Amino acid sequence: MVNVTQSVADLLAKMQERPLSVAFGGGRKLSSSRIGVGDIVTVTIWEASQNGLFSSGENQQGAAQIPQQPVSEDGTIVVPYAGVIRVVGHTPQEVKGQIEEKLKGMAVEPQVLVNVVMNNSNTVTVTGEVAKSGLIPLLPGGNRLMEVIATAGGPRMESHQLAVQITRGSRSETIPMEKLISDPRENIYVQSNDVITLIRQPRSFTVFGASMVNASVQFDESELYLNQALAKVGGLNDDRANARGVFVYRREPVGLVRKMVPTAQPMHADGTVNVIYQIDLKEPSGFFILKGFKVNNRDLVYIANSSLAEIRKFSTLISTTVSPVVQGAAVAANVNDLSN
Repeated sequence: MVNVTQSVADLLAKMQERPLSVAFGGGRKLSSSRIGVGDIVTVTIWEASQNGLFSSGENQQGAAQIPQQPVSEDGTIVVPYAGVIRVVGHTPQEVKGQIEEKLKGMAVEPQVLVNVVMNNSNTVTVTGEVAKSGLIPLLPGGNRLMEVIATAGGPRMESHQLAVQITRGSRSETIPMEKLISDPRENIYVQSNDVITLIRQPRSFTVFGASMVNASVQFDESELYLNQALAKVGGLNDDRANARGVFVYRREPVGLVRKMVPTAQPMHADGTVNVIYQIDLKEPSGFFILKGFKVNNRDLVYIANSSLAEIRKFSTLISTTVSPVVQGAAVAANVNDLSN
């Protein structure tokens, strides 16, 4: 259990606002012009003489077009007379230099053009609630996340119902679609082999206890604060609620919890800890904390009953138990009076 002070609320807000560029270790674009395994490559060679190595009776221009070939699993292509050329990780300009160097002394002042006609390795996968799932080739100048989603035809439903999940290697991060639209920091450059999934994920929280309404409430806001969440259910019940007992239940990463409780240990296989946040509205700062405490998807909010409410329950129980006995005694007395 963590008592929420202003410093705790500030810490939570800071951790929850971490942009994708920080989560993935940088928002820089990476070059997608480097050749990878599976790319389809063509090589054209010109010579300064019509009687050069690559000239023939049908080709009097001193140029030769090497047929298209895929980059092999070991990262190479084959060029006649130049042999096996390692191309993976190199740009077409760098491969051009390699081939020209190997043809020196055999071809007459060779000039080479290397072209990637199918960029199969520098792609991202877009799937989920988009108009057209599939592989999206990356442009040499780099593609941002929103550009890739737009290339896939855009989302198939309203943005407030969607979350965007990015998987890069063994790591995944998920943000609301509205957050991606509204915050330029989240529109990061994608990288080769990223998997981008649009997930239908209506967000909700549950409230029970001494509130005006006990319910599971869906919300569309990209950022919902606890004061807004309580307002959606009519606030606290004045006759029953304990203003010192507003609790929010959720799981948090152990790294975050240790900033508040240094001895915290993981409780689940994913490294999370069960946390109960307590907010005291009797404190002057309590309502300011409500305005800064964000509600997460699937949060559970519980409003405790006041001690007076428990006394009233007990009194009601006693009165409902005693009343039939008293009424019965009164009836019996009346019967005795009549018989006398």
